[in-house]
Amino acid sequence: MRLTSIAIAVCFGTAAFAQPDTLFIQSGDTLFEMPVVYEPLQEMEQYTRIGRFTEDTNKVAVRLDYKRGKPSGIYRAFYPDGKPLIFAVYGWGSLNGDWTEYDEFGRISVKGQYRNGARDGTWAFRQQGIVAKFKDGEKHGKWKYYANGKLVRIEKYHKGTLVQGGRYEVR
Repeated sequence: MRLTSIAIAVCFGTAAFAQPDTLFIQSGDTLFEMPVVYEPLQEMEQYTRIGRFTEDTNKVAVRLDYKRGKPSGIYRAFYPDGKPLIFAVYGWGSLNGDWTEYDEFGRISVKGQYRNGARDGTWAFRQQGIVAKFKDGEKHGKWKYYANGKLVRIEKYHKGTLVQGGRYEVR
């Protein structure tokens, strides 16, 4: 089972401060690679950096707020038709706050929070039917698996490792 969210599956440019060079956009069962080109970094105290789809540079792919030369504030990624793909919050160069992904129909598909660049707290993965807990980027706590709206399995993790006897089916 793949738990990789859309933005986790992006290629990061080293000079771009954690901005994706490519957005991977899911449509049905197909994953499309959408290359992104960015405006140059600016020497301003505060600004919004824009990334555009290379196939059509009239379309905005990414908007990311910068403060003092680092990503800090709101990050937004978009589908080529302009609908929201990702809403996230950066704090001084790393993800730190809300993370929301949307499917191609505008429904929330992934919801959680980052703390100091790592997943932290409760995350919901709609398509996979999972409500998960993370701590410092690792599985930690109960993971609940649902099928057709019913709880079918629970797993308990501690610092990324499944606890012995921590997996059971719910009937």
